[in-house]
Amino acid sequence: MKKILLLLTMLSCTLLANAIKVRPTGDLTFLKSVKQMEVQFTYDNMIVGSMTEDAYVNKKVGEYNAKEAGRGDNWYKVWESDKQNVYPISFLELLEKSCNIKECKNGECEYLMIVNTSFFEPGFNVGIMRRDAEISVTCKIVKKSDPSQVVAEITVLHSPGRTAMGYDYSVASRVTEAYAKAGKEVGRKINKAK
Repeated sequence: MKKILLLLTMLSCTLLANAIKVRPTGDLTFLKSVKQMEVQFTYDNMIVGSMTEDAYVNKKVGEYNAKEAGRGDNWYKVWESDKQNVYPISFLELLEKSCNIKECKNGECEYLMIVNTSFFEPGFNVGIMRRDAEISVTCKIVKKSDPSQVVAEITVLHSPGRTAMGYDYSVASRVTEAYAKAGKEVGRKINKAK
């Protein structure tokens, strides 16, 4: 029994590790001397599941408001708040642990990392059935003095999100894990270049 559990654990870890694809573009060695970087999160042209973000949000707001007046409007507030206040924190936490570059909050740093989420699968967990969350992000590192000058780019595809024990019934709990894994992968790529 122990051998079977060990085999299943190793197999799931292997499948999970192979699911994430990290593609660096450009030379990252300049980051050897970088200790701080400003980080900005964007969601330009994001696809949610198989829909544009606008179509997904309009559908959800309509469905929830049809069930209970105001519920969809409250859902939308949480949706926007999570994008600004929840997901970036988990990404940055694992990025900083993986590569020792700290977020620059005073604006006095040379580089800016723009983390754009292009794909967002919220997944679901209804106890007997589940689908993991998944995100794809592109991290463009630009000079703050000239943001049109992209120095390097790191793309993370298919970063999965789920909690270890499976108690991730909310979208935020699943997607937070996907952002944490993406931040860790970006940090690892930066660390290898140092």
